[in-house]
Amino acid sequence: MPVYHPNTRFSDCWGSAGDVTFYHRDGVCYWRSRDRHSFCGTSAQMKALEVHRRALDCWKTIPDGIKEKWNGFASVVEPHKPPFDGSSHITGHNLFVSAYHGFAILGNEHIPEPVPFVKFPLFDVKVIDARRANGCVVLRCRLWLSGADDCSRYRVLGKVLLTNPGSGCKTSMLRNCLSLPTGEPGVIEFNIPSDRSGECQLHLRYLLIDSTSGYRTCHRKLSRLIEIL
Repeated sequence: MPVYHPNTRFSDCWGSAGDVTFYHRDGVCYWRSRDRHSFCGTSAQMKALEVHRRALDCWKTIPDGIKEKWNGFASVVEPHKPPFDGSSHITGHNLFVSAYHGFAILGNEHIPEPVPFVKFPLFDVKVIDARRANGCVVLRCRLWLSGADDCSRYRVLGKVLLTNPGSGCKTSMLRNCLSLPTGEPGVIEFNIPSDRSGECQLHLRYLLIDSTSGYRTCHRKLSRLIEIL
């Protein structure tokens, strides 16, 4: 993975230009040849694409005055791509589409109303145990939230992959799993369709979704060995 070295003209790069694609991993910028192969997408990816298209169509129907409200609320939201120095922000269009996707993930797809972006609480997820049940691996986790007045408003979206012990994570194979409450305070579960048992490698990327606004956080990563009982 060739590293991109900043110079006097460009301090950082991201996205694609010509035959080169720039990307970031652990805060370091790398570059590679641009991937130009065609891929029709899985059924899940095609469904996500349809949701995105509906979000774009809905944005076109919103009055200009409401769009200005979205732009105002987006002016304090930092993008998920660099630079992360507070010098840039997303647009109202970005915030609207993100909220639309958030509600769709929660099973409540609709045109969201513009609301201020409220800072998310600090959060973390720790694995408690894993077991087989009804053709799924049930992953029980403890959710830690700091500074949240109402913890019930947040859901955790996990992007999950189970592999052989020691195997790396192929991001294209991560699958969405929305957390489910267990009735036990601070404990959530993910139902992962899988026939695995015994020891395996868990790759989990997780983020919070605000069920009142549809807004989402950046994802965090967890990778560890688990024993499926």
